[in-house]
Parts: sequence; C-alpha cells; structure tokens
Amino acid sequence: MNAISNPVYSTPLFEPISKIRTMFDAIQVLRKTCLSHDFRYFSVLTIPFMVSETEQLMSQISMISSWPPELIADYDRLDLGRNSPMLERMRNQITPLLFKFDHINSDRANADPKTTIELFASYGVTMGLYLPVQDGRGQRFAVSFIGDRRPMSAEELPSLAMFATLLIEQISQITASEGTTKTVLNARETEVLQWTAEGKTSAEIARITGLSEHTVNHYATIATQKLGCSNRTQAVVQAIRLGLFR
Repeated sequence: MNAISNPVYSTPLFEPISKIRTMFDAIQVLRKTCLSHDFRYFSVLTIPFMVSETEQLMSQISMISSWPPELIADYDRLDLGRNSPMLERMRNQITPLLFKFDHINSDRANADPKTTIELFASYGVTMGLYLPVQDGRGQRFAVSFIGDRRPMSAEELPSLAMFATLLIEQISQITASEGTTKTVLNARETEVLQWTAEGKTSAEIARITGLSEHTVNHYATIATQKLGCSNRTQAVVQAIRLGLFR
C-alpha cells in the first residue's frame, strides 16, 4: 500500500491508518478513535445503491461494527432499516451528518419514532455522527460513531471526516488486494470465527464472550453466509485467507 508515503499520515489521528493491513487492524484503529472522541460505538456500513429487503438489515450492511449484538438484533427485528432517514440521507449526500436521535427519527415515515429513540437510549445512545465516503470503485460507505457525549467542536468534525475518507481508502485497498469485493465481517462475527478457529465450541464461545449460545450460532451463520461458505470450517479457512485474523 502506498499510504505510508503520504504526508497526511504524519498527523496523530491519521498515522495509525497507514499501518492497517487487515480488517482486524481496522477494528482496532476504529475502537481507539471511537473511545478517544468519547463515543460509545462505531461501525462501517456499506450503503447500497438500490434498496432490497436484505439491504435494510443492519446485520447485512455492517462491514465492521462494535454495536452490541442485542442492539443489532432488535434493530433488525423491529425492521427499523425500512424507514431509516439515516440510510436514505447517506444515499443522497456526501457531507457529514451530525444528529440527535430524537430529532432525526421524527422524520421516520410510517413508524413510531419513540420506538427507535427508546431502543438506542437503552444502550446509552442519544446522538451520532455519520460520515459518507465513496471509494475508488464507486461503492458508497458510511463510517459512524454514536453515543452520548458533549457537542462536537469545530475542529473534530473535519478531522473525523478526513479520518473516514482515509480509512475507507485503506479498507478498499485491502479488499482489492485480495481480489474480492465481498462484504467483510463485523467485529462480533470475526470474534466468533476466531474462537472457532481455536477449536472452541459454541457453548465455550458463549462463556468467553458473554453472549448466549443462540447469539453465537447466529453470528457464525451470518459470517458463513457473508463469506460464501457452506459451513463454519470453510468460513474459518476463508477468513484466514482474507487476513481477517491476526
């Protein structure tokens, strides 16, 4: 990758991006940036050009995510992607979108906005920032940070917008170098497969991660489908080939 020679990477916020070589590296950089800016959760979403039923599911459009699995499951169970004003705006704008959940969800069509507001509030989330980015192949993404923090300063917003652009550029280089445009796994899916690679059963993974065994199996199934495999063993081999584990 040629990012290292770019002088913009000398900036402390951006320098770790130049060292990203795998999706696991990207997760670590995102986690550090999220916490250093007092957000609670992060995600990288693929934004589809045309919306299908599957592409309204958070579990399907999340490339990388630190959202709690229960939040993702509830979001999809309540079908909140169908009327999401966030997803619609990100398909049609390239500027950062800073919002409060009570304001943005008042625009939600054919749905009670209180459902969404109360769901996110139960996870300590009242506001967020979505940063739309388009890569060199024309695929649209959004890097997001959500939580419950003080208003953003004038310096933070442009810095995080540049961070998102550089991050997506680096992620795109990773997927291009592997000759694949497959949707990569989110943080929990990667974690479940990594423990599987170490010989752990679903019950053992559940104890290690604090998830239910049902949720572990759900993540393993989604990961297997995303990687185009027919079973967990094949999914583990494919994840290793793609460099998703350390």
